[in-house]
Amino acid sequence: MITRCFFVYFSSAKTLVVSFIGMATQEVAIKQTVNITLKSDAEVLEEVVVTGYGNFKKSSFTGSASNVSTEKLQDIPTVSVQDRLAGSVSGVQITSTSGQPGAVASVRIRGMGSINASNEPLYVIDGVPMLNGNVSEFSYADSGNSLMATLNSNDIESMTVIKDAAAASLYGSRAANGVIVITTKKGASGKTKINLRADWGLSNMAINYRPILNGEDRREILHLGLANYALNNGSDETAAKAFADKNIEDFAARPWSGYTDWKDVLFRNGSHQNYEVSAQGGSEKTRFYTSFAYTKQEGITNVSGYERFTGRANVTHQANRLTLEANTMFTNSTQNVNNEGTSFASPIMCYAMTASPSTYPYNEDGSFSTNFPALNGANPIQTEAYNYNRSTINRFLGSLSATWNIWDNLNIKEVVSYDFNQNNERVWWDPRSNDGRSSNGVYQRVMGNRAKLNTQTQLTYNKVIAEKHTLDALIGFETEDYKYDYVYANGNTYPSYLPEIENAGNTRASSSVQRYRMTSFLGRLNYDYENKYYFSASFRRDGSSRLSRESRWGDFWSVSGSWRITSESFMENIKEVITDAKLRASYGVNGTQPSDYYGYLGVFGFGYNYNKGAGSAENRIENPNMKWEKNYATNIGLDLTLWNRLALTFEWYNRETKDLLMDRAISAVPGIIDGSGIANTLMNVGSMRNRGFEFEIKSTNIQNNNLTWTTTFNISHNKNKLTKLDGEQNEMISGVSIHRIGEPYYSIYAYEYAGVDPATGKELYYINGEDGSRETTTNSAQANKTIIGSVEPTVQGGLTNFVSWKFIDFNMTLTYSLGGHAYDYATWLQSNGGTYNYLGNVPAYYKIEDTWKKPGDNAKLPQFAYGNTNIASSRWLMSTDHLRIKNITLGFTMPSKVSQKWGINKLRAFVSANNLLTWKSDGLYVDPETPVDGLCTFETPALRTITFGLEVGF
Repeated sequence: MITRCFFVYFSSAKTLVVSFIGMATQEVAIKQTVNITLKSDAEVLEEVVVTGYGNFKKSSFTGSASNVSTEKLQDIPTVSVQDRLAGSVSGVQITSTSGQPGAVASVRIRGMGSINASNEPLYVIDGVPMLNGNVSEFSYADSGNSLMATLNSNDIESMTVIKDAAAASLYGSRAANGVIVITTKKGASGKTKINLRADWGLSNMAINYRPILNGEDRREILHLGLANYALNNGSDETAAKAFADKNIEDFAARPWSGYTDWKDVLFRNGSHQNYEVSAQGGSEKTRFYTSFAYTKQEGITNVSGYERFTGRANVTHQANRLTLEANTMFTNSTQNVNNEGTSFASPIMCYAMTASPSTYPYNEDGSFSTNFPALNGANPIQTEAYNYNRSTINRFLGSLSATWNIWDNLNIKEVVSYDFNQNNERVWWDPRSNDGRSSNGVYQRVMGNRAKLNTQTQLTYNKVIAEKHTLDALIGFETEDYKYDYVYANGNTYPSYLPEIENAGNTRASSSVQRYRMTSFLGRLNYDYENKYYFSASFRRDGSSRLSRESRWGDFWSVSGSWRITSESFMENIKEVITDAKLRASYGVNGTQPSDYYGYLGVFGFGYNYNKGAGSAENRIENPNMKWEKNYATNIGLDLTLWNRLALTFEWYNRETKDLLMDRAISAVPGIIDGSGIANTLMNVGSMRNRGFEFEIKSTNIQNNNLTWTTTFNISHNKNKLTKLDGEQNEMISGVSIHRIGEPYYSIYAYEYAGVDPATGKELYYINGEDGSRETTTNSAQANKTIIGSVEPTVQGGLTNFVSWKFIDFNMTLTYSLGGHAYDYATWLQSNGGTYNYLGNVPAYYKIEDTWKKPGDNAKLPQFAYGNTNIASSRWLMSTDHLRIKNITLGFTMPSKVSQKWGINKLRAFVSANNLLTWKSDGLYVDPETPVDGLCTFETPALRTITFGLEVGF
């Protein structure tokens, strides 16, 4: 509410009409002095939901969608578009397997909906479905190379997350996992505005990742382990100590250079820099927006980094009844990555496990050391000095649309778009490194081209009849043509250190082409009566070349409706309190295509040599009955606005996924086996369910001339449940992961840890017998494994506060998660004194004062002894409960009356941070944003980045 006072004098007028943008118009009788209080007009300020097939007022939209304006998030120092969504939208979970710049992020909207097909949402930019995902051909790094990182986030005006079937079903087979609609900035008529931005900053680890013991503490506990080993084998204490003294130098010697801090050697402070220039303007008929940006990030490991050039031009022209719109984007990006996971060249694993404080990077003469027993002599510094993994992406994304107003409100729109990217990836293993030594150098190169041509024809008509009935109809036709081709070349046996294929003594190459097409027919009808009762229906029929002619076509549809309760007469008396209330419901079906473009075909494979001659075998039988996976989605929502300043949204949903594609075993007798010698085929036999609720509250706490304070809080709960596997099995077990009917798909399966046996110092496990008893044993073979946790959190969400006071603005987003788990899958570290504890590092949780030493000790940790082995148990289960300051910005804008004297429209300085602080349990020694499956080894942790920036507008 804004109050303004006017002092007026009129000689003849009797009524004064007062209006203000965003405020309700008022008529008042004229007096000598008139005091007027203007109230915000919810209709004027109402959100617009962008669906890609039309824009709608939030009040008339019958589905479930959340809008995110990027204006307050433009200062976030990240190349990831998905980071702009973190904490801002309920029901959306964003995780990453790596903190390396340009890494792929996993986005889950209301849980997972597939096992063998994609779980990622569909991304639509300016009405056109775009390519996304990982374009890296090599798997040496977990990070991948994200196509979404090729977008300049500051070109984005807004993002809309579509979560239910009401709008998603119009996208049919691509929308089972939700839709993220991106709208880029457009021009505006008037004087051309030019904006310059630049920011610079530093990065480090967002958490204390896998802390380890220092050199002396490691030496002390290894000495204890050697003594315990001798005691366990019958030695007395004197002999055990002598044994430990004799052998400790083999494992924990004090090196000539002093103990090495490998965190300092293998990691650095990363850096961030970004420069942008944009311009927008135009006339009443022609409007434009254009930008150019350069971004460079250096990661926290010595070789990781990401460099990107982006350019964009958007033009709209109005010519009588014809509207033309062109949107183009070009990106050139280069990513350097280091190996991750359990690769011996991974600096993450070297720091956490394989390079102990007793090893050192250089010999006394300055040459590279080979004293790395856990790495077969491979020096990680030497490896990163000579080897590299580098990829360059060139991407063009362009669309051209023409909208012709045929008559009245009847319009036809034609859209043609082309999305092309080329990834040139190069991996070099130098002859001087362990990776390339045996082959005297290895060079691998892949050139991959991805191209998608999309065409759309849309006929729309809207009409208001008798001032009460509003109709909005759409029919459309759409085609999609995708092609992927790549060339792979490999060379080895190099006479020098020049890594090109033609320099190799031995070379080989291969190539491949894949292609699919889809044709679609679609229609939508929206109706509302007196802005009170709303109804919507949609239908889409997709035909995909990924399926056989018998199963090619899939039908996807939705129905939805809403009731604007506050439009009823019985709500008039409380409208000052409940200013708006709407009840929504939707039900619909959408689907997922198989990820294999030719999975329905029966194919032969080669390489099955027989009697010293080349041979082939049938790899896969023809599968004409393979069909679409289907999602049946129900959504019920309630929207309330109280006192015109507090907006509440509650949603309940149920998402049943049926006809899941799963490998089903078939007889191997006919000789039909895949390349691994396994006889199975994909069949539509599985099913799962995601059910949950979402709650969001938006509050305008203060709003006056000088001060604005708004708060947004959201919380969501999703329960994933596997309801059917292949029709024969009740569970599938892989390591510590189990997929069991009736349980979440990502469940963790291991022995249940019961502490330390005071008598022996060994680990105790609950037997978990059929009688439900809680007896314990130190022999894991006598115990039964059980589900010890689920990866999926019980609740998650975010809290955002935005404050603007005069020339100061402040924005902060917190993200949180409760009830989820991760499992430490780095089993080599968990043996209480096994081989890798002695050859490499020892985690900091092995505190010598906490270990069992003699019978009767009630110790926190078991006996640490040389030669122990690891047992997978709930001891290594970690809670991912956490609270994180995801994004925070503090800005200072010079008052316009001052800056305009200098010929500047806007002058702003800001400081911004990403992943600034994280609160979590000490037992979680990896990043809380864990991989999707919850199994953690040696992933690069998330980056904490702090930047300082400047923005100037003319």
